[in-house]
Amino acid sequence: MPLSLVFGIMEWIFISFAVGLIAVLAIFATAANNNDGATVPGHFDFDKYKSREISKRGLFAKTKW
Repeated sequence: MPLSLVFGIMEWIFISFAVGLIAVLAIFATAANNNDGATVPGHFDFDKYKSREISKRGLFAKTKW
């Protein structure tokens, strides 16, 4: 195998590795900046919410936390 072919293959391996690394970093950067305000500040009482929703629908609570 000629030496120029080996260096050509290694060059493509390094280029594809760099492109993949940049893509992974871009995905993580956009995921970290995705703050759409989905979390609500303050305390959320899930048991109270669950019992209110069940009573609104006329169902019976079969589970208790």
